[in-house]
Amino acid sequence: MKILIVDDDRINSTILNRLLARDGHTVINAHDGLQGVALFESEQPELVLMDILMPGINGYEAAYQIKRMTKDRFVPLIFLTAVTDDEGLAKCLEAGGDDFLTKPFNRIILQAKIGAMERIRQLDMTQRHQKEQLERHQESVRQELEIGKHLFANIVRAGNLLDAPCLNHWTSPMSLFNGDLLVASYNPAGGLHIMLGDFTGHGLSAAVGALPLSEIFYGLTAQGFSIGDLVEEMNAKMLSVMPTRMFCAACLLEVDPRQKSLMVWNGGLPEVLIANGEGKLVRRITSNHLPLGVVPFKREDRKVEIIEMKDDYRVFLYSDGLSEAVNNRQEMYGMQRLESHFNGQKPPNTLFRVLLDDLNDFRAGAPQSDDISLLEIVCSRAGEEPPGGRIQHSIKSIPPSKWNFSFSFSADTIKTLDPLPTIVNAVMTLQAPAGHRERIYTILAELFSNSLDHGLLGLDSRLKITPEGFVNYYAQREERLACLQEGFIRVHMHHKPTAEGGELTIRLEDSGPGFDVDNVKSSLDGNLGQSGRGIALIRSLCRELFYEKRGTIAQAVYCWQT
Repeated sequence: MKILIVDDDRINSTILNRLLARDGHTVINAHDGLQGVALFESEQPELVLMDILMPGINGYEAAYQIKRMTKDRFVPLIFLTAVTDDEGLAKCLEAGGDDFLTKPFNRIILQAKIGAMERIRQLDMTQRHQKEQLERHQESVRQELEIGKHLFANIVRAGNLLDAPCLNHWTSPMSLFNGDLLVASYNPAGGLHIMLGDFTGHGLSAAVGALPLSEIFYGLTAQGFSIGDLVEEMNAKMLSVMPTRMFCAACLLEVDPRQKSLMVWNGGLPEVLIANGEGKLVRRITSNHLPLGVVPFKREDRKVEIIEMKDDYRVFLYSDGLSEAVNNRQEMYGMQRLESHFNGQKPPNTLFRVLLDDLNDFRAGAPQSDDISLLEIVCSRAGEEPPGGRIQHSIKSIPPSKWNFSFSFSADTIKTLDPLPTIVNAVMTLQAPAGHRERIYTILAELFSNSLDHGLLGLDSRLKITPEGFVNYYAQREERLACLQEGFIRVHMHHKPTAEGGELTIRLEDSGPGFDVDNVKSSLDGNLGQSGRGIALIRSLCRELFYEKRGTIAQAVYCWQT
């Protein structure tokens, strides 16, 4: 070791020099306190032997100054003293000394004390090295978390419409990253897609699955795919990229203010609760499917439940972290307490806040054991625009050009595929009239729906007049579509440029028996029912609409401006 001796007594210094040199130490000598402080700063010794009584500044003051220079490392300081009383020895330690050595010096005791101090110094060096490693690791983790947060902000939350007027939501992650995924986005037809997912576990490992699923959610929703299509694609992605032990309990909804309908797919989440205008629970939608990422899906696994959406309905989704939350007495919040608020005793517009306040009162600051999410859908506001309007997914500007294409869909294809996203995406790839995707999708959706429902399946829209008929209509639709053996729907689209922009002609033909076109009553004004708006809606968007061959052929002309 390099040892500094600070002692004005040359005899003591000489004795210590010889004892230390014999043991192989390098010795530096200072003959007063000021010189000792200066040599300590310049030579950086590994141990100091300090006398107390010296000219200039005494050993106590010199020790104090030396210790001030060693805040980041441990340099043992042993006082050399003839004092043996308890008060004097205590003063040595209070001045910053780590030990003391009484005069006259005993070589064995000196060696033992130096050895002990060296062991402490080595331990301090090890601890400082480990501390530096830990700090570097923490900084690396911090940077990775910052990158993770940035990715989540730009991928998972990009385009999220949780600020839509009809939504109230609250999430409480157990750690920095949320294992619950809550996203919402409009489809081209004006419906609002919503997803609440609860991944296995919590924290970053659980939240990683949110990246591929949110990308699928936004991408397919923008292209007009149904929630059944989203479910099928998400499940395939989970099976292909995630570990076997990871899955995602999820609930997907489509809120369609135009059709006044709710479509729900629930795979592993708690029951969806629906309250009426009196704040009473009127319906539960239980999970009828496995979570995403467990097994490959068959066609029936993507089946959704369709119910009539009344204006006074409030729909509540939540992760099991809410019902399974515990307080400091390890009592569970439970479904009974949750549903007790839907008793008609509280104003419906306060239910969301009441649930949150009651949950927080129940937990009373108890540690979380899981991520918690709660979402309310206020159906009366489903048709309102979000702040800043809806996101326009088609922003390309391509000069109008002349083109046409045709599709022909057989019964087998119609049973297994929703053709609308394919058709619309083909139109947008060829022309991409910015801001017109939603209108084109709506026109196609209405025309195709009429051809399928009334042409091939022979359904009667008047069934939807009553709530029971509404449910029966879609049950019949599902049954007849599954049994469809023959028939076709053909779509021909022709586009030509105009001085203002372009003119798109859409022509649909189906193999059904047709209908009495002249006696169809369709209106938008004052129509509060569930049917009779489709043809009027198309006419409001198109320059012209006409039917041929008893309605088996429909042609609409849509004009757009650059």
